[in-house]
Amino acid sequence: MGTPGPQQALIFQRAEPNHEYRALRLLSDAGRWELGLSEFQSGIRLRMGLAGRPPSVIDFCLGHNPDLYSPVLLAVIKRLESVPEVSPAKDVDAVFPWAGTRPDMNVHLEALIGSPG
Repeated sequence: MGTPGPQQALIFQRAEPNHEYRALRLLSDAGRWELGLSEFQSGIRLRMGLAGRPPSVIDFCLGHNPDLYSPVLLAVIKRLESVPEVSPAKDVDAVFPWAGTRPDMNVHLEALIGSPG
């Protein structure tokens, strides 16, 4: 992992899963952010937060539809490429203004990945 420059894009690499990201864990290049998937009774959740802390920025419930997991994850990663690594959580929130509300993803799918069906 490199030292982040002031405008280094937020890029993720695969890392070992942990307690917060049990199914898939991605770590930003400079190690500031974690993004990943965890399974819960309600389904898979796509979550993001500062590394080493509980996810607090993104928490999308993807339910039990595995056809959504990859397209939503890729759409989120693509949108995050415009966010500098050193950005505060409020800048990530601005990219996903409904992210912190634990939204029903069905309401936001079209805006995030285009028509879901």
